[in-house]
Amino acid sequence: MPIILVLLLLMNVTFATVTVGKVNCPIQFEGRVEEFIKGISTGSTFSTHTVVFKNILTIKGEVKDQVAIEMLEHGPFELEKGADYRVQLRQGRICWIEKL
Repeated sequence: MPIILVLLLLMNVTFATVTVGKVNCPIQFEGRVEEFIKGISTGSTFSTHTVVFKNILTIKGEVKDQVAIEMLEHGPFELEKGADYRVQLRQGRICWIEKL
């Protein structure tokens, strides 16, 4: 029984590492938050706003001088005006964002 439990745990770890490796974000850049444009407030937790980034460094793909991205206002990423971030996009949507 303990051998089966160990094998099951090892299989789950392998599966998790395989799925993370499949993420493909064709647009990647480093940018500075210039402004937040408030969207139409729906009064729900899914309200969005547009974040305007100034492109500092293009890492991958074709990136314009300014990039506007629609994001959840109360989402998992807390952004600060004037701060620099590494941004990864797929089809105009955030794959990942991290503060530099």
